[in-house]
Amino acid sequence: MQSKKSEINTKFSIGEFKIRKAYVYRVNAKMTEPFSISLGTQYDFDGIFVELIGDSESGYGECSTIPEITGEFPGAAVDTATMILGSINEKKYESLEEFSESITKIIYGSSAVKNAIEMAAHDLYAKCCGIHASKLLGGSMEPKETSLTITLGSVNDAIKELAQIQKKKPKDIKMKVGLDAELDIKRIRAVSDRLKGERFYVDANQGYSLQDAIKVGKVLNDVGAAFFEQPMERHELSKMAYLRREAGIPIMLDESISGPRDVIEAILHDSADYVNVKLTKSGGVRQALKTLFTAQAYGIKAMVGCMIESKLGIAASLAVALSAKNVVFYDLDGFQFIKEQPFDSGIEYIKGMNHLIDGKGFACKKLF
Repeated sequence: MQSKKSEINTKFSIGEFKIRKAYVYRVNAKMTEPFSISLGTQYDFDGIFVELIGDSESGYGECSTIPEITGEFPGAAVDTATMILGSINEKKYESLEEFSESITKIIYGSSAVKNAIEMAAHDLYAKCCGIHASKLLGGSMEPKETSLTITLGSVNDAIKELAQIQKKKPKDIKMKVGLDAELDIKRIRAVSDRLKGERFYVDANQGYSLQDAIKVGKVLNDVGAAFFEQPMERHELSKMAYLRREAGIPIMLDESISGPRDVIEAILHDSADYVNVKLTKSGGVRQALKTLFTAQAYGIKAMVGCMIESKLGIAASLAVALSAKNVVFYDLDGFQFIKEQPFDSGIEYIKGMNHLIDGKGFACKKLF
């Protein structure tokens, strides 16, 4: 594992707690295997971390970039984080909410960077209060199941990955699809025939045309899949609505959902049964919660998902998930693809369940 550190001269306060300076780290780590989806393949972990230094504690936040989803590259993310942290020098914020809203307005986009800074603020604030961040958000420490992921590949690859995954005793299994509908149909049938009672769904990451999505959707309906995640391009909400009616399979929107307004648009188009909310897409802990609460107000159930992230990012995501009543699916296996963990503790996977580690903040220990 390699890391590069940049020191940021910034001083600001949130409520009664003062931040004396900040660091931005770029960390490269090996992965257990390449992670392939319809948008591309990730071969190593290249993450950005923010550290906020208080009087007696440090808070950490994570930025996991996927250019096709968040529009951010790691190198540019370092520059953006440096700019944002420098721009808030000498500022005083009355609350985490005021801080979060201020960060949101400094620059358009850059949701992954904003997530890292906002996550670090919540980690530090909860540590200073002497409580776990989940409790700070109004959530619990209850263990929750997570799906484990079969990446893109051949039919035989899918069968082999399934066998390895089943050794971990998951309750949910997710399979990546989206490049070749006919091949994906064969993969879906091969996996569904070998399930041992696990809940099953697929994620196309926007990969299909409407015609192919209908073909795959009907097969998913036949095999009893829980839902079909992001079958088409993020803005094709009208086509997604047509797919729901034609294929009869519930639709989970992911890349289509970055904030509360996206939830409302999905509802107006009648295009979603569920929404997948991620801290990285949302721009932070509080922004993700606002998206979840908007969905809850309209009676839409949700998933909290992740990118390839360390235990820090996954612990923060589960803390958010445990703070919203309408979250019924959890896709939080991203840290299991990282061979060299940047953080220890925080979260532990045991027989299909993610367990938050008790402690202050997100209860993670920096290893780089």
